[in-house]
Amino acid sequence: MGTVNGLSLINPIDPAQLQKETQRIFEVCDGCRRCFNLCPSFNTLLDGIDRYEGAVAKLTPADHHRVVDECYYCKLCYNHCPYTPPHQYALDFPRLMIAWKKHLAATRGVGWRDWLLIKTDVIGTLGSLVAPVANWLFSLRFLRGLMDSWVGVHRDRQVLHFSPETFTHWWARRGAAQIPASSSRKVALFGSCLVNYQATDVGKATIQVLEKNDVHVVIPEQRCCGMPSFDIGDTAAIQKAASANVASFLPWVEKGYEIVVPVPSCSLMWKREYPEIVGGPEVRRVAERTFDVCEYLMKLKRDGALATDFQQKPGRVAYQVPCHLRDQNIGFKSKELMECAGAQVEVIERCSGHDGTWSAKTEFFPLSMLIAQKAVRMIERAPADLVASDCPLAGLQLDQAGAMAHAGGRSTQHPIQIVRDAYGLQSTGASFVKPRS
Repeated sequence: MGTVNGLSLINPIDPAQLQKETQRIFEVCDGCRRCFNLCPSFNTLLDGIDRYEGAVAKLTPADHHRVVDECYYCKLCYNHCPYTPPHQYALDFPRLMIAWKKHLAATRGVGWRDWLLIKTDVIGTLGSLVAPVANWLFSLRFLRGLMDSWVGVHRDRQVLHFSPETFTHWWARRGAAQIPASSSRKVALFGSCLVNYQATDVGKATIQVLEKNDVHVVIPEQRCCGMPSFDIGDTAAIQKAASANVASFLPWVEKGYEIVVPVPSCSLMWKREYPEIVGGPEVRRVAERTFDVCEYLMKLKRDGALATDFQQKPGRVAYQVPCHLRDQNIGFKSKELMECAGAQVEVIERCSGHDGTWSAKTEFFPLSMLIAQKAVRMIERAPADLVASDCPLAGLQLDQAGAMAHAGGRSTQHPIQIVRDAYGLQSTGASFVKPRS
């Protein structure tokens, strides 16, 4: 498990084998070039190859490192590539980048900024404990300037508000499940760090819509899914996160519960990354029972069990599909669900360029904004009343890029919030998490 053509992502990286596999993959990429302009890594790679007149072997260590550093693991290239397994070339460019990140972490070290930014549970816990102060401090331009110069977090990177009451605390205070366990539909919800500490209304809307559809919900003990650890190639941390989460959710799966996740990066981890990096029958079993929230609700519709008594139509929606949702190859379930609620949906298949921590870093923030502008231009051309994205960070990125282009005014919502409002259910909090500049 967790290999790239025999190159293990779990054990220490063999530099010679890594170099050999990199040379092989880069040669194929040079001959194909289908991913030209797909992301910064491919631009850098192909421009570098052209600079050496097609001699891939002449790429320097600095060239390799830049390609790796500019990869933010959107995984779009995997679905875009005609040479992925079972093709004989067996290309897996995202996995190659993770192998490189793991190798570079071991050889050049991991800076304290990069190490700190992936500690989402720690940051979220502290931020929520002192939410008013933390949110105020992030609004101070002077402090943001110091963070830029001293820490390497860009001064203009907007961040999501910390909630003074976490989603799990709200759940406990509310009195937990409102639908009895005798219901035929049972869900164990994996909320995600974003939902627990910042985008809490997304979690609340998820609960409201599930319970509207007579779904019994439990929230088992959970921790960060591990996706941020890909940023530094820490696959051991991902294994640890996977083991803890699977151990917590497996008993519920064995009782007939299905796992539902409202954030695409986390559902991707459960469905794809856990089985590939950790493996084992128990991991595969929970992966097979994991659904994105809109995917789960459309499954209810196929079974004739989706409540259709919507009270108001959402209108026209410009819907940006997050990269990690596209990688799940489940179709446009969020689009279909919003259409069930009466929305007219235009799909925006453009990356937002946020990626957890990548766009927060001083050296990559400007590039992330250039990536986001492509999506914003498509949204501007859409005659939409609402803007939607399943990823709160993608929504933040679109809002910020739109504001920078003087096209702001519509805060991006999660599709589940739009569906909650269409049902006429009263919001239990802010309509969406608001950013701080």
